[in-house]
Amino acid sequence: MTVMNITGCRMFEDEIIDILCRDSRIDDIIIIENEECTGMVQKMEKAGLSYRFLPLDEVSDECGSASSDSYVITINIMGLSLHGDPKCLREQVYMNVKKISDFSDGIFLFYGLCGNVLKRIDKDLEQLPCPVSILRDSDGRIVDDCIGAVVGGRKSFLKMIAGFNRKSTIVMTPMWVQNWQEMFQHSGFIENREDVEMAKFVLDSMGYEAVIKIDTGLQYTEDYDKKIEDFAKIFQLNILEIEGKQDIINDSFFGFRDRILAGKIMSSVVVSGSRDVLNEIGSESEKPMLRTV
Repeated sequence: MTVMNITGCRMFEDEIIDILCRDSRIDDIIIIENEECTGMVQKMEKAGLSYRFLPLDEVSDECGSASSDSYVITINIMGLSLHGDPKCLREQVYMNVKKISDFSDGIFLFYGLCGNVLKRIDKDLEQLPCPVSILRDSDGRIVDDCIGAVVGGRKSFLKMIAGFNRKSTIVMTPMWVQNWQEMFQHSGFIENREDVEMAKFVLDSMGYEAVIKIDTGLQYTEDYDKKIEDFAKIFQLNILEIEGKQDIINDSFFGFRDRILAGKIMSSVVVSGSRDVLNEIGSESEKPMLRTV
């Protein structure tokens, strides 16, 4: 039996679901219950994906009872609110990964550097009982964030921005525009997510002229076009559109999956580092996991 875990930010809902739809080798999908997985579940049902819900403390026993030749994916979705506190984001990602590693053969992180919060991940988790990997570009560098992951990495992102003649632009993916009020709040733009007038004042003060709509090629978030149009209308922005890429997502995940299934994890993709970081973060009882439903 092979148990592979995906732990990721809710911003990557669509990309995770697309991976699940593409991975024909999956025998079972287990979603770790928490308050962040509601949207994921709804999209999975519409996509025709079968799954089971289990609390984290029951997943280990369930995986242990699976058939010896089965390939099981467990999904752990983490909240957008963590972006409002970089230290908390790092702590919670590490703490979740530490617990999940006890029953996993490999853990794949749908995260980027996220403001360099996870830049030391290659040095911090070596002592875990299973390998961990994260989204990387073709040069082996961790992507900056959820935007960089779907435009082809940092080089592609900078090239994209340079092509807009120095216009001040805000970049949107389907999940970003669906959750823009929550993300503006967590990013410190506004205190109250319902305070649209303050959001308009902030964006106007920063000189934004356009919103870039990334066509990710995925259709799991409904009414993307309308959501972009509504956002542009609220903030009086022009709409610019670019074509996104799923190469980083697919190459990173399936490359890691294939090495897990083959039992040949190469040191270049194994997250390495020191046990001391985990001890520094604290024992499992010091910080609660994401609340369960």
